[in-house]
Amino acid sequence: MIRLWGRLIKPVFEAAEARNVLEIGAEYGLSTRVLMNYINAVDGHLHCIDPSPLFEADDFRREYGERLTFYGDLSLNVIGQLPQLDVAMVDGDHNWYTVFNELKALEDLHGGDPMRQPIIFAHDIGWPYGRRDLYYDPTTIPEAFLQPHERKGMLPNKAHLVDEGGMNLELCNAVDEGGPKNGVLTGVEDYIAQSALDFRFLNLPFYYGLGILVTEQRLAANPALAAQISTLEQQLQGEELIRLAEHLRIVEGVVLQTLQRKLEASEQRVAELEAQLGETPQGGARQP
Repeated sequence: MIRLWGRLIKPVFEAAEARNVLEIGAEYGLSTRVLMNYINAVDGHLHCIDPSPLFEADDFRREYGERLTFYGDLSLNVIGQLPQLDVAMVDGDHNWYTVFNELKALEDLHGGDPMRQPIIFAHDIGWPYGRRDLYYDPTTIPEAFLQPHERKGMLPNKAHLVDEGGMNLELCNAVDEGGPKNGVLTGVEDYIAQSALDFRFLNLPFYYGLGILVTEQRLAANPALAAQISTLEQQLQGEELIRLAEHLRIVEGVVLQTLQRKLEASEQRVAELEAQLGETPQGGARQP
């Protein structure tokens, strides 16, 4: 999501004068660093949640000090403990149960007040996880909300997982795409449908899909924010071209992952052959 920072996300932050920010899902910490640059500039605070970060959280704590609070736990265990937020970046576990309940927890945290409700950026509402659950750890999801899932890959325009290749074949993906309580976009839509809050929802169909949720009351009270959201809505007039560009990106992603797997398999085979050669005596005959 952070690759959309400069042109799409940061202008909304600035228009909203955001200072207290939540990041759900930090992975390698690249987005955290970008957000911290902003936080430092506005004298703000970042709350970062990731149960399995691919960076040393203590290093970040030392580097950013009191402006960063890191939580190495599941988001649903943490959100209720947080202070009031201006913006929430939701990019954690990509499944209906997690996203739906994250959004409900954020609303509860702010007392259902439309003026206090944070602006929400929700990533991965497009393919492949808009209508299909992903479970980084299925044991963290109540069984009643688990879709049948396998470690198999996905292809565009294929509702069922494929037996060979495809995208993210090493992850636990729902066997079938679509249907109730399946996928990030479905979670966002179901949350909006049951909420008493009146949301403006933007579905930006590129880079795996970015959703923006902001209450109509916050827009009415902040002309700069309303103007920025209006600008994004106008940009969606070229939606068909955007969707085409996104489809091409998806196909490219699948091809790149396939080539990467073939490269890794070739490198492994080379390593095995080199090991076998190392065991062969100089005369050429193998040891009995």
